[in-house]
Amino acid sequence: MDDPVEQGEGAQDPDGDRRRRNHPRHSASAGAAARFVRNLVLIAVIGCVAFLAAGLAYGDPRLVGLLEFRVGGGDPADRSAGSGQTGQAETTGQAAQPGVQPGAAGRAADAPPPGLEESDSPLGTPEPPAERSDSYKFLAVNADGTPVGYSPCRPLHYVVNADLAPEGAAGLVHDAIKTVSRATGIRFINDGATDEQPSEHRAPYQPGTYGDRWAPLLVAWTNPDVAPKLKGQIIGTGGSTHYSYGDGPKTFVTGSLELDAPQIAEELDRPDGAAYATAVILHELGHVMGLEHVDDPVQLMYPEIGAPDGLASGDLNGLQELGKAQCRKDL
Repeated sequence: MDDPVEQGEGAQDPDGDRRRRNHPRHSASAGAAARFVRNLVLIAVIGCVAFLAAGLAYGDPRLVGLLEFRVGGGDPADRSAGSGQTGQAETTGQAAQPGVQPGAAGRAADAPPPGLEESDSPLGTPEPPAERSDSYKFLAVNADGTPVGYSPCRPLHYVVNADLAPEGAAGLVHDAIKTVSRATGIRFINDGATDEQPSEHRAPYQPGTYGDRWAPLLVAWTNPDVAPKLKGQIIGTGGSTHYSYGDGPKTFVTGSLELDAPQIAEELDRPDGAAYATAVILHELGHVMGLEHVDDPVQLMYPEIGAPDGLASGDLNGLQELGKAQCRKDL
């Protein structure tokens, strides 16, 4: 995986600029002209770096996507993470494992044996939305324009770290997952409790913890001290890791969802707190499945959750499309 990109600042020396401005006019020379051109180039470079750093810091997928890379002749794995509520989607590159191709006898060191629990056909069928709507976006798409999603031909296992779950929140996650399962046709399997903590660079393959398979989706009730992206007004984050062979199609293999337990505990004290908390969880699950934020305030995938009315027509149509992803016996 890439190292995290840090945002930096560049500053000019105002005194130095002032001294140059105060030089007598007759002191101008080719050297001064060269310094002037060099300073202009430096300013332009600093501006570009600051622009890119800001895009990375706020997760602008148009900028971060420029930094995806492929190395070696094998299995690149990429991470797409969408951070919810007021955050933005992020995409970062991850180095390839050289020398492993689809169907080869070997496999990448960071991947389990392929095809575990993969059926020949989807395990479920998405419920048709009540009305058509194109008010949805995807976090990532393949070269042919199809959205990146989970294979509908294998179950998506999940675990929950509920150590900090507030009172009254016990069934919220499971109910929201049932809603998303109906919308996508993806079959979820609850693997129970875990003590795994959220991590910005969570490994998608953890054989020592979860066996020789892709790690299950992690749902963690946590706080900003453990999950720094929850600082400020962010109440939840969610995203998934996709994997591919070379330039072939990408498929999500696992993900994580972090919920700010202290903030949600405050919401649950309000009259409509349970509905609002459920909307937050559904919003983050939308990111996990592959939905991006939209500009339509009616949709639940709008960056800010207003009236917690659940999934709207655009959300449901987007989830239905994500449920049509291809089967992947090679992953």
